[in-house]
Amino acid sequence: MKRTNVFIVLLAAIYFISCSTEKHNFPVNKEYWDVNDYDKVIFDLRYAYEGNETKPTFDNPEQRIVLEKLTNPQNYRVLLDNNKLNFNQKNKIASDFLSQWKNMNQIYNITDSSDKYLYGKEMLEIWQFGLGLQLAAFDIEFDQILANSKDVKDEELDDKIKSRIKKLMINYGKYLNLATKENAFYEKEKETYANGINTYFKELIQVYPDADYERLLKKATSVLEKAKSTTIKKPLKNLITLIKTQKNNKEEA
Repeated sequence: MKRTNVFIVLLAAIYFISCSTEKHNFPVNKEYWDVNDYDKVIFDLRYAYEGNETKPTFDNPEQRIVLEKLTNPQNYRVLLDNNKLNFNQKNKIASDFLSQWKNMNQIYNITDSSDKYLYGKEMLEIWQFGLGLQLAAFDIEFDQILANSKDVKDEELDDKIKSRIKKLMINYGKYLNLATKENAFYEKEKETYANGINTYFKELIQVYPDADYERLLKKATSVLEKAKSTTIKKPLKNLITLIKTQKNNKEEA
């Protein structure tokens, strides 16, 4: 290829990246994204990409920062850990972030003609962002319930906590359901999925060792029976073992 042609190709590539960045204008220079940032970014990612235009991915050196910002748990933690905010304010923040996360799940949930996820890693990283967010939101709820429990009977307090942790278990169980679509993931993406189980489910059980994990145990067992990938089976087996061990420790205490 002649030097002139090479120069033209390079100019075209630079122009394309420049136009793409300008067109979408993500606030990548901000240290943390707030709910308003998420609202604008998610709308852009869902509706402003036309035709075959590729959405930002972790593999794209120029655009991966968008994903890194989008899935950074410090965005909500910096607010939820702020001691100047009261429980009501923190609950509102957590609720707003959860609403944004539900919309985030629609961005990369796309399959090609062979039923493979086009953005499997991105979709899974967003899911895992949500697992951490849900646990943080539950922590705030849990602390608020305890703080307001002076005039609440033990039975009523127990019911409130159980109903909320039941919802948390159901939502975590939805992540396990992704294993039933294991053929839609490439091997590297299966590793990302497995890391999610090893990290967030372990954290859940460590933070709330006395919770009832029977529902989650049944879900993990059911998913394991259908799984074929060794990469996916291993973390499921580890989770089942962890839950059973935790259950035995409770019974022996």
